[in-house]
Amino acid sequence: MKKIIGLFLAAAMSGLLLAGCVAPAAEKNSNDGEKVSIAEMEGTITDSLEWPTVTFAILPTQEITDVDLVVDKLNEYLVSIDAGVLADIVPIEFGNLSTTMTLMLSSSDTPIDIFTNMFYSTMIDVVNNEQCIPLDDYIKKYPEIVNVIGEEYLPFAQISGIQYGLPVVGAYSGFSGYALREDIANEIGVADRDGEVLTYDELTEILLKAKEAHPEMCFIINSVTGCNTNIDTMGDSTLQGVLLNRGLDTSEVVNYYESEEFLSYLRYTKKWKDAGLFLEDPLNQTIDNSYLKTGVAGGEFFGGYSIEDAKTSISTYGYEFTIFKLNEPLVNASSSSSAYFISSVCKNPDAAMKMLALLYTDPVVATYVAQGIKDIHYVLDENGCSWYPAGKELTTVNWCAGSQFYFPNKTLTYPFETSNPNYYKDMIKSNQDCQVTDAVGFVFDSSEVYDEYSAVSTVIDEYLKALVYAEIDYESYLPEFQQELRDAGIEKVIDAKQEQLNKFLESK
Repeated sequence: MKKIIGLFLAAAMSGLLLAGCVAPAAEKNSNDGEKVSIAEMEGTITDSLEWPTVTFAILPTQEITDVDLVVDKLNEYLVSIDAGVLADIVPIEFGNLSTTMTLMLSSSDTPIDIFTNMFYSTMIDVVNNEQCIPLDDYIKKYPEIVNVIGEEYLPFAQISGIQYGLPVVGAYSGFSGYALREDIANEIGVADRDGEVLTYDELTEILLKAKEAHPEMCFIINSVTGCNTNIDTMGDSTLQGVLLNRGLDTSEVVNYYESEEFLSYLRYTKKWKDAGLFLEDPLNQTIDNSYLKTGVAGGEFFGGYSIEDAKTSISTYGYEFTIFKLNEPLVNASSSSSAYFISSVCKNPDAAMKMLALLYTDPVVATYVAQGIKDIHYVLDENGCSWYPAGKELTTVNWCAGSQFYFPNKTLTYPFETSNPNYYKDMIKSNQDCQVTDAVGFVFDSSEVYDEYSAVSTVIDEYLKALVYAEIDYESYLPEFQQELRDAGIEKVIDAKQEQLNKFLESK
């Protein structure tokens, strides 16, 4: 690939000299703001043949052959803006991601300069394995990146106050909710409550009406999801120590399984079980939202950063839905964001940071990388929204168009497979308007209590699903569950999590 880049540059520079001017910039995204000139900030390098090349990966789900085509277009644009840096894009097969990334992050022969932990690893492991370098000094040179991400969200990629990565820009906020098929909502007279915040009592009343109208359907697929509605799990799906009230105005880590909130939830699950709202034989079924598409389920717990976002996401199951909120959008330690890093084997971190700045702030760069080339890998409708070209789909489009979420800043690209041209603008606004708790960015490192954490997880696996689907009597089994958790060491895990959270908050 680097030989190809060299040949391209020779041709490009010849063309520029003959023309006596720089090449025209690629078509700008409709989401453009004022574009940042990285070359202006760092000093112009006039001979692009001497520019450093930064290697980063894409993750297609199938073999693609248009890499050279896209890289040439991208580098042509980088030359036209005198960026001072060039790109080398490496496709990594999804099934071999772990092996390939580990090799590239440990080898100076085939190194990768910038990378993301998405689908690959946790941020803690990336840092503990010394696969990345701290970015604090580099970020100071590019304040526009902080403006794009939002300073309050930088902790998503910090450990012990050190900025190791840059959070992927996306919807950080979210609400918990319930999605009921719109035709059923109209049938039972609750469609006008779309977007309303409901209590569990009110939701239960609606679901009982829906069940009465459609006894052949279930209305709760995943009862485990309901456990998380009013807590901050702090990214721990086993709930071994949580913050109540979704982390608002509290920093006390508590044992959720001994809380009044958990007991209250179990009381609701008993009502739901007795009313036939659960999927039949839930402990022996695959739990996913495909039951909505097949008509087995008429609704399910579902959320998003806005009502419109939730409706767009759930519409893939073949129906329109009425969305009821169970709380308001919020960003807390449960909110997660993958990040982009500069690898520890990168030979030119300054160039890598310059490329990251472009990926986070330049819509043309972001769109080439995430969506490919207009009219080849995507087309635009009259609203400025993007779609696969006619006759193309994910497996045949020959790029990773449709996977904008994998890249540093998808909000610079064209909204994909939606009729809402403001999709990304609404996303950014939700991040700006929502409440943000103090624990944002906290990540628990369970390694110091590994044995206890593993033992507690085993107990949870044994009891939790049976309890929240009311397959066993909670009044009889909850005390037994709680005692086994204590015996396994949950109090030690909670103490460790509290200590780490205290240090995290003190470092902010």
